[in-house]
Amino acid sequence: MDLGTVSFLIFILFLGIFVYLKRKKVEISAFGIIFKTQKFKKIVIKLASKYPRFWNTYFNVGILVSFLLMIFGIYMLLKLVINLLIGFKTPTLALVFPGPTTSLHVYPGVILIPIWYWIIGVAILIIPHEFSHAIALALNKLRIKSFGALLLFFILPGAFVEPDEKQLKKARKKRQLQVYAAGSFSNILVGVVFVMLFHLFLFSCFSYEGISYTYPAKIINKSDILENNTINGLIELKTKDGVYLIQKSLFDLQKNKTQIIVFEDWPAIRNNLSGAIKKIDGVEISSFKELRKIILKHKPGDKIIIETSSGNYTITLADNNGKPFLGIASPPSYQYTLNLLGNDFLVEFLFPQSYKQYYPKNLPQGISLFIYQLLFFLYNICFSVAIINMLPIKPLDGGLILETLTNKKIANIFSAIFFILLLYLFAGPYI
Repeated sequence: MDLGTVSFLIFILFLGIFVYLKRKKVEISAFGIIFKTQKFKKIVIKLASKYPRFWNTYFNVGILVSFLLMIFGIYMLLKLVINLLIGFKTPTLALVFPGPTTSLHVYPGVILIPIWYWIIGVAILIIPHEFSHAIALALNKLRIKSFGALLLFFILPGAFVEPDEKQLKKARKKRQLQVYAAGSFSNILVGVVFVMLFHLFLFSCFSYEGISYTYPAKIINKSDILENNTINGLIELKTKDGVYLIQKSLFDLQKNKTQIIVFEDWPAIRNNLSGAIKKIDGVEISSFKELRKIILKHKPGDKIIIETSSGNYTITLADNNGKPFLGIASPPSYQYTLNLLGNDFLVEFLFPQSYKQYYPKNLPQGISLFIYQLLFFLYNICFSVAIINMLPIKPLDGGLILETLTNKKIANIFSAIFFILLLYLFAGPYI
């Protein structure tokens, strides 16, 4: 058995021992196991009473942030739904579960991650989230009935703060909003901390190799190929519609297919350009915007010197409708995130690896990659949970905020609509 399987089994064993030792204090239902405690109440009340002005300001800012998160979440949800409806079948949402694995595995609607990622992620999510709810309750003199832990479906750990629901519903709207907004606001702040740590770690423990790219591709029928030749290590395919190029290894992989993926005949692939692009004409390239800017300073027919992680290339630019053209495109991962977020800065801030290549330095490669992937996972899950939690779907906090601002009937209608849309995002790519 590998480390992932052993760790997962130890985790299951630990949960079993915990439930057995606490068997007289747990509640068992068809949905899982619930454990409640009165601990932490004194600590929370002391924290809330010691710094009331700070917490009041903190939770007021949280209300504003929760509204922005709700607007952004609705926008993203509708955008993803529209993308699915017009034919983009890329998976958009998935449930994250721990599994007996040492690496990430993606299945339809499900992502399995190593158990140690799950344990750290759950702790980072739950502790700030639930304690923020508790402090907001204590600040507003609202009763906390208990703290609790749960095992949903007898395996997925979680936590909650149980308020006096009747008292909370009777409280002033501002107090209710402070309580409901507290959890997601804390997740956003924790996410910002981890994205900063991610960039600090990236800067100090990785060297920048350059930007990734792909060649413009096309699907053709094999029956349309009139002639093929081997030139400069590439297979040149001539059809009645034009000339295409393909690496021999990729051509061999598609030998049993009637339709194959080929690349358009442009200078980059014609010159076997490979490796991440570091510099063009001695100027360092850190984004596609910079690359396009430098290319457009030239004319078709000009020669440029490209330095990549694989070596140096002197390439003559082609003419593409009167403009100089190298013949590369941004990676699909970059195109997808840019289309989703609509902003280069956000892509750079949250997903720099979608178009940049980095290589570990200072630390052993295994340790560097583990910390890199862990930090990336932590801030992404913090932001994702914060946004989803603010969708106007009851019993999520966003749905409770909507009910506080409107009424139960309106909140229930919106909850049903957005819940159906959310389900469609899970199922849509596979329909």
